[in-house]
Amino acid sequence: MSTNNYILNLLNIEDKNIFINTKNIQNKVINGKNYKIIEAFLSYSPDFCPHCGVINESKNNIIKWGFRKNCIVKIPKQGNCLTRLILHKQRFFCKNCRNTFIAETSLVDRNKNISKNTELQINLELMEKQSEKDIAKRLDVSVSKIDRKLNEISSHTVLRHSSLPESMNWDEFKATKDTKGKMAFIIVDNNSGNIFDIQDSRKSRDLEKYFRRYSKTQRDSVKLISTDFYTGYIFLAKKLFRNANIVIDRFHIITQAYVALNSTRISLCKKSNKNYNKLKDLWKLILKNENDLSNIKHYNKHFNQNISQKEMVDFMINTNKELKATYECYQGIINSIHNKNFQKFKNIIFHPNQNISSKMKQALRLYRENIKYIENSFKYDINNGIIEGTNNLIKTLKRIAFGYKKFDHFISRIFLIKGIIKG
Repeated sequence: MSTNNYILNLLNIEDKNIFINTKNIQNKVINGKNYKIIEAFLSYSPDFCPHCGVINESKNNIIKWGFRKNCIVKIPKQGNCLTRLILHKQRFFCKNCRNTFIAETSLVDRNKNISKNTELQINLELMEKQSEKDIAKRLDVSVSKIDRKLNEISSHTVLRHSSLPESMNWDEFKATKDTKGKMAFIIVDNNSGNIFDIQDSRKSRDLEKYFRRYSKTQRDSVKLISTDFYTGYIFLAKKLFRNANIVIDRFHIITQAYVALNSTRISLCKKSNKNYNKLKDLWKLILKNENDLSNIKHYNKHFNQNISQKEMVDFMINTNKELKATYECYQGIINSIHNKNFQKFKNIIFHPNQNISSKMKQALRLYRENIKYIENSFKYDINNGIIEGTNNLIKTLKRIAFGYKKFDHFISRIFLIKGIIKG
């Protein structure tokens, strides 16, 4: 292999018509950045004239006509150093039509100065959780270039599915200002764990229009739908998916009781309360599953003695009968869900202690209104863990990118990072 081919291989350039000037490879500092400048020539014998189409049979119909002025091509970094290829392109003259034309290469598209390898690298970088500004800085391209690349990707990013998944998870997340609604609607295929689709509105009329694109037979094939307590989702699922069992996600069931207990604790956190510091600093213990509380004694500054976690919780809940009743209700709910004991759960919500707080009464009322769908969460092994993890990734992406203005760009980044589409 010649020296030229070695260098082309190192630069990942496949066009063998490019010849590197090995005597003119230098390092330069431009605008405070270190660059590796490589000079090269592009030349070959053309097969025909692109203007008149004459075949260059004798190799004399089209002759070489000097070189075009320097074309600076941005190629990927070499040795962690920004690299530029100064490419001198051969100019040709056609004797038949007396027109000139420039040599073309697979390295870079016509009238562009960013190589295809760099374009590919932009796509790969867009598949990572990072801001567009960071990508532009790393690859030494403009932010508008990254924006145009996302425009190009988002213009053909439309997920088309021939059928609906048998088991679905529904949820929402806060998207961008140009969406139809304040919240975007996300569907996850529970079996594969991948995003099925994302819509820019969670309004019932928009979702109904979306799902009615699928035939009644396809909608009737859906077996399970996992969602939260949002009445719009439950009503839509009952209306359009008549064979589907609606399941309230267990996480959202526990969250209602969790918030109710925590609100009760906070209401007691008044400086006039002599146990204010205990209730304020040891809140995690009150919300912890009682079965996970330790019996090992350690010194605690709030009690000025060696005391176990269980003893601390017992002391705090016994300072107020409403807190105690709410705590016992909360523990009964989370343990009945953990042990999949629906009968125990049902007894708790239909026959509660009258001393529970108003927040817990509100949570139990919500449970009773949706008892049919909560029962399904005990029967079927489906939850929104997958979709909540996806939502967490979406929030992380949005935070890293300092927000998005365009919904299409935002969704394209999500699909790229999740590997649903390729750049």
